[in-house]
Amino acid sequence: MQTVKSEVIFPAASDIIGALQNILAHSQLITPDLETPYSQASFPNTNYSDVQLEYRTIGAIIAEREQQLDAALHEISDLETVIDSNQTLRQQLVRKKENIIKSIYLHKGFVSALWRLPTEVLSQIFHHCLPEIREFNRSITPSVSEAPMLLTAVCRRWREVAVAMPSLWCRLAVSVDREGQWKRQIFCYESWLERSRGCPLSLELMSYKCAYDWTKILHFLHPHVNQIASLCIHIPFEEDQVEYILDVLSPTLQELTIFAMETTDTFNQSISRLSNLRSLHTLGPSFDIDLLSCFNPVWAHLTNVTINTDESDTVLFLLRLAPNLFSVHMIVFITNETMDLEPFVHTTLQSLRITCEIDYSSTRRLSKLFDALSFPNLRVFEVSGEPPWPHEKFKAFLTRSKCPLETLILGTDVETRHEQRAEYVALIPSLEVFVLQREF
Repeated sequence: MQTVKSEVIFPAASDIIGALQNILAHSQLITPDLETPYSQASFPNTNYSDVQLEYRTIGAIIAEREQQLDAALHEISDLETVIDSNQTLRQQLVRKKENIIKSIYLHKGFVSALWRLPTEVLSQIFHHCLPEIREFNRSITPSVSEAPMLLTAVCRRWREVAVAMPSLWCRLAVSVDREGQWKRQIFCYESWLERSRGCPLSLELMSYKCAYDWTKILHFLHPHVNQIASLCIHIPFEEDQVEYILDVLSPTLQELTIFAMETTDTFNQSISRLSNLRSLHTLGPSFDIDLLSCFNPVWAHLTNVTINTDESDTVLFLLRLAPNLFSVHMIVFITNETMDLEPFVHTTLQSLRITCEIDYSSTRRLSKLFDALSFPNLRVFEVSGEPPWPHEKFKAFLTRSKCPLETLILGTDVETRHEQRAEYVALIPSLEVFVLQREF
C-alpha cells in the first residue's frame, strides 16, 4: 500500500499581509447593545424590586452578559495569538531583510575593484593599516579594533590573506596586570606568534607592578626564542626575573630597549653577555663612566645607542668604547662643571641626535662637546632642547669634521637666525636644514 505524500504549501508573507490588510479594511467591530430597563436604575432602589421584565429576567441578563464576556475574552486571546504570530512574522521578515543585505554586499564585492585586487597589492595595503611605528614603541598590543586583528574580521578573503602574512604578526606587546588577565590572553598571544611563522620578532614585555612569576609566563615564548630580534622591557621586574628573561631570549637578540629608573649589577652583567646585540636603548638610568664599564664588552659591537648622561666626559668614553657606532641619541643632562675635553675623532658615526636639558649653563658644556668631537662621516644631525645655540662652535665643528652632512634638524626650542643657517649651507652646499615648528 502506497502512502501518498502531500506537500504542505505555505502562503507567502505578502499573501498573509495582504489578506490581513483586506480583512481589516472591510471589518467593523460590532458592539452589542447592553442597555436594559435597569441600566439607568439607582441603587438601592426598591421601586424596581418587583418589576417583571417583559422579555427577560435579571438572571437571564446576567447569564447573557457572562456569555458575552466569555466570547470577548476568547476574541482577545485569539487576537493576542494573531498579534504574536504577526510579531514572529515580522522577526522573520527582519532576518530575511538582513540576509538579503548581506547577499547584496557579498555579490557587490565580487564586482568591486577592491575584491579583485591581487593578493600582493592587498598585502601592501594591509601593511599600511598597521599601527604607526614610534620611537622605542614598535610592538602592537592585540586589539580587535586595530590591524592586524581587525583585518581578519572584514571578510573571508581578507582573513585568509592577513593570516597568511607573517610580517603582520611579527610585533607583539605582552602585558600582565593580574594573573587572571594573563590566563585570558595566553591563547591570543600563542595564536599571534604562530602566525609569525619564523619571521623575526619584535617583542615588548610590560609588568606594571605585577608580582606574577614571569618565569612561568614565558614558557609560551620558548618555541619562538630564535625569532626574537628586538626586545623592549618595562621595569619593574624582579632582578632574577630580568636575568632570566635576558638569558632565555638572548640567542638571536639584536636590539634591546630598557625603560628603568636604575639598574643592578646582575642586570648589567646580563646585558654584557648579549654578544649578538647591535642596538641598545636605555631610558631612565643616567650613565657615568663606571656604569658604561659595567656593560663591557657589549659596546664594542653596538651600532645604535640611546643613553642618558649628566657628564660630558661620559660621552667621549662611550665613543671610545664603541668604535662601530652608526647612530647615537644622547639625552644630555650635563649639570657638573667639566674640564676641557681631549679631541676625539669617530670615523663611523653617521647619525647624531642630542636632546639637551633646559638650562642656559648647558650651552657651555654643549660647546665643549663641539670643540672636542669630529665626525668625518656624519650625515644626519638633530638637536633639541632650550640652551642658547653655540653658533660659532657648531660652525667650527662642521669645518673641522669635513663631514658630508645632508640633514640638519633644529628642534622647536633651538633658536637660530636665518643668517646663521645660511652659513651652515655655505659650508656644505648640499645641506638641507629643517626647523621644527611648535604644534599648538
